[in-house]
Amino acid sequence: MSENFDRTHPAEAVRYFRHCILTGNLEGALHCFDKEAVYIERDGQEIKGLENIRIPLEHLCNWKPDIQGNKQKLTIVGDLAIWVDQWVLKASAPDGSLIEMDGATTCMMKKNEDGIWLWLVDNPFAGQVFEK
Repeated sequence: MSENFDRTHPAEAVRYFRHCILTGNLEGALHCFDKEAVYIERDGQEIKGLENIRIPLEHLCNWKPDIQGNKQKLTIVGDLAIWVDQWVLKASAPDGSLIEMDGATTCMMKKNEDGIWLWLVDNPFAGQVFEK
């Protein structure tokens, strides 16, 4: 079954990104990011540039996790958007053990010249910012 995504809507851009991760489509996931994007790791490290962002995305795509979001909030101002949601991730580790994670994400998105929403800043661990 083929999936159709209209990435001219931020929610569909998020759905497409999560589909790419679930199917292990690294190139598709990477094409969800603006060329000037920043990805923020769990420890707060800012990873800049597509070739550097490729590394954590490759790790995630190898898991092929199912990521489900809930309680989304979207704010659009012109060609920029802020996407906030809570997520749950489920996957199997190479040894067969279950991986389960949850958290909150904050993403800044930018509409490109083709009207496609791309990640400018992706902080999938935003909920941990205030944890000690």
